[in-house]
Amino acid sequence: MASRLPPLPALQAFEAAARHENFAAAAVELNLSQSAVSHRVRSLEQHLGFLLFERLPRGLRLTEAAKAYLPSVRQAFDDILSATSGVFGRSGRTTLNIRAPISYATLWLAPLVDRFVKEFPHVEVSISSSIWVERLATGGTDVEIRIGRGHWTGYEAELLFKDALVPVCSVSAAESMGASAEPADLADRPLVHLMGIEDYWARYFEQFGIDRKRRPVDIGVDSAMTSAELAASSHRIAILHQTLATAYVRQGRLAVAARGRVLPGEAMYLLIPGKSDQRNPDAILFEKWLRAETRQSDPDM
Repeated sequence: MASRLPPLPALQAFEAAARHENFAAAAVELNLSQSAVSHRVRSLEQHLGFLLFERLPRGLRLTEAAKAYLPSVRQAFDDILSATSGVFGRSGRTTLNIRAPISYATLWLAPLVDRFVKEFPHVEVSISSSIWVERLATGGTDVEIRIGRGHWTGYEAELLFKDALVPVCSVSAAESMGASAEPADLADRPLVHLMGIEDYWARYFEQFGIDRKRRPVDIGVDSAMTSAELAASSHRIAILHQTLATAYVRQGRLAVAARGRVLPGEAMYLLIPGKSDQRNPDAILFEKWLRAETRQSDPDM
């Protein structure tokens, strides 16, 4: 009976390629070359005597035979994993620990991680965050994502994206100002400042040559989420990174207050440890996936 079983590596290649509908993505997950994945799938097709994929110019399409076969293959892998965990415990499986500023972790990173886990269900992920991240993690963190200017001792800082600042307010406040509101219209409005980076508003007004002479009572908060919530529940204007503001705008809780965006001096970086020979393989997998995601994403409000 054992001699008639399909080779396990070929089944793994088939399952990953079927999930991604793409040999290249399956190769990243399995840490193989694309040609190796293709070869393993081809050998499985020869073993079974059936084609499993239609090779398309962009991607793959499962044949009817593959659609019928795939659920049993996945169930077999689940049964093996369950039996292994039940008998030997989960010591052989590690958790991918990701750390990011709390606002980005909540509004940007969490939805991305959800998509990542759906694509790579074998990876267990834990997200940690804080409001003010002064020190880099010294242990237990596999992936570190930071806002800054790209200089952290002991790490190679890889730019993920630059995030423009945009003024936002509640929908009712936006309606009261009108669709043609200009940056100058915000000068006499009560604002919300992020503590520690109060110059975001100064940069915005300076870019448009506005001297904010009359200063209503502003409020300072310590996180972008608090700033967004305050703006959504009042007539105050907040200035947020576009990636964060987009989540609220799409939910209909905030609106763009006036035209004009400004790029801050800081950007979002992925920090790579200087010594990476003993890194969690799932961290490398996630970083490759994240690079691809950030290249094709463009927040649009």
